[in-house]
Amino acid sequence: MKDDSKRRYLPGAAILVAVAALILVVFSLLSVTEKTDLSLGDTEERRFGWRYEVLTDDGVRPYEPVFEDGFYLQLPEDTRAVRITRTMTEDIPQAELEWMSYQNGVEVVLDGFLLYTDFPDLVRDGDGFVHPGEEQWARVGRQHQDWTVRSTRMSLPADYLGKELAVTTYFPEGEVGTPEYPYLGNDDSGLIATSVVSTVRNNTAMTVYALLAVLMAAVFLVDAYNRNGDGRTLLLCLYFLMLFLMEAYSSTVGYYSILTERLDLRFVSVVYMAPLYLYLVLRMKSRWKWPLCAAVVAWAVFESVRELCLPEGIAVLVGPETLAVLVVVTAALAVDGLRWKERTRLEKKRMLTYGLIAAGFTAVYMLDRIRAWDGDAVGYFRDELWLSLLDGNCWSWVSMFNAVISWMAVLVVISEAVRRTLATRRTMDVLRERERQTMAGYERLLASEDDTRALHHEMRHHMLALSAILADGDVGRARRYVDAVADDLAHVPGGRYCQNILVDMIAGSFLDQAAAQGIQVEHHLNVPQELNIADEDLSVFLSNMLQNALEACRRMGPDQRRYIWVDMHLRGNFLCVQCVNSRPDEEEPQQREGHGYGLAAMRAVAEKYNSALLLERTPNGFSVTSDFCLERL
Repeated sequence: MKDDSKRRYLPGAAILVAVAALILVVFSLLSVTEKTDLSLGDTEERRFGWRYEVLTDDGVRPYEPVFEDGFYLQLPEDTRAVRITRTMTEDIPQAELEWMSYQNGVEVVLDGFLLYTDFPDLVRDGDGFVHPGEEQWARVGRQHQDWTVRSTRMSLPADYLGKELAVTTYFPEGEVGTPEYPYLGNDDSGLIATSVVSTVRNNTAMTVYALLAVLMAAVFLVDAYNRNGDGRTLLLCLYFLMLFLMEAYSSTVGYYSILTERLDLRFVSVVYMAPLYLYLVLRMKSRWKWPLCAAVVAWAVFESVRELCLPEGIAVLVGPETLAVLVVVTAALAVDGLRWKERTRLEKKRMLTYGLIAAGFTAVYMLDRIRAWDGDAVGYFRDELWLSLLDGNCWSWVSMFNAVISWMAVLVVISEAVRRTLATRRTMDVLRERERQTMAGYERLLASEDDTRALHHEMRHHMLALSAILADGDVGRARRYVDAVADDLAHVPGGRYCQNILVDMIAGSFLDQAAAQGIQVEHHLNVPQELNIADEDLSVFLSNMLQNALEACRRMGPDQRRYIWVDMHLRGNFLCVQCVNSRPDEEEPQQREGHGYGLAAMRAVAEKYNSALLLERTPNGFSVTSDFCLERL
């Protein structure tokens, strides 16, 4: 048998690495936008090759730009228009120009071809400028809503590279501003996408879901390492991972990045709640568990098929069937949890605590949603909850319940994981202490065996000396000699049980104690001198097995029958071990302090040798059985 002590964490580690890798891949896709938005505005330190001409009362003349504070272009006071010209060198697929107009008029010309103008009915002079009057300015102002700040976007021809781009900005009479520097890109998203990708604060939801998915995978890893793996935790990991993907997909970052081109999350958007509902159902202890699991799976299949059958581009609303599944699952879980007669006092306290926390989570969620409606609680309940429900869209209700339930599930998982980890550490501490005591006893037994062998070797000399003393007729001296030898023999174990020294000493130590306390002892220890089992493993297993049997018999009343029956023999390549002992009828094992540590140590040894620890409670006793594989694979 191969020792799996270093491999038991591999499944949990693989899942944790896979989850973290997927999250990193999604974030890396979010950071690649494939959208370009380059501001071509000149500053004192950054120039894009613009050449400047200004139209003043004295005519048209070149202008060398001067920047105030390094950023703001200063034009002559009598400037009526400014033309900026440059050669286009940026290669951007599906390039577009965009600019923001602040009560100005704009014209765009590419290699002599007019691409855009706010004054289409005016004739240009010899220098290519127009001269709008009050009527043209008024018409342009009405067209653009009385000169509010406006954004204009236009496409460039595919062969714009190397051509001269001229952007002319006209100012109303008496109002000198700055030229309208355009943005060059292939979407209006560049600045938005860049800022959102680089700011975690704008992506709080997806970041939190990613962390929760990693946390659930880490909890499963710790449980797997401690041999307490709870597969239900992986359902919560999958739920938060799907929420993370949905948030990333539907966010501004996802829209402007290449994520939407690489991932298709149509099915995720309709069945992402299924892992959460399955987790809730699997926590139940009643017979409704498996029928409800089947119902949740059937609902998920139905939603997926419906999504597949709908035409592309039509979103699936969260319908009443989803709300019905949620209500049934939570109601069944509540009914299952309210079986107070089957709950211990500690479980009842935990359930009450969880209920109060759930109420607090619900209140926080509702208050947050009400604040989103400017504090109008009536408006929130009317518009967000009831009207959406009447329209057949149950998203508001489902999202509220899912949020509260998922928060509670995380709280329960973390609290249970902490309890399991602390219990495991306490168990390991006790087991290590028991192992230390067992090995100390083993060493004492080995020393006692050496003394016994030496004493047996000297017995012949003792008999010869005693015979000589009696031949001299010195009876008093002979009696004193016999008493001294008998005192030495009192420290020798009471008899050999088998050929194996370790088994003989451990069994003799506990079975002699049992016989001295009036416990009926029966043993069949047919064990050879050599066994392919580590001494420390055999010592831990036998010591805990016999100690548990002895303690059970000690707790019985004097008028009850107390017995210990031990059998060890070889069967092929297996060492078969069985111990049967009497036990008190009225005592529950879990009520005893420290109960279970010895069994945990025995189970670990049995698993190490490809065996299992079989425990059986009989009407008058308790049986422990295990078969050790002597050929370790």
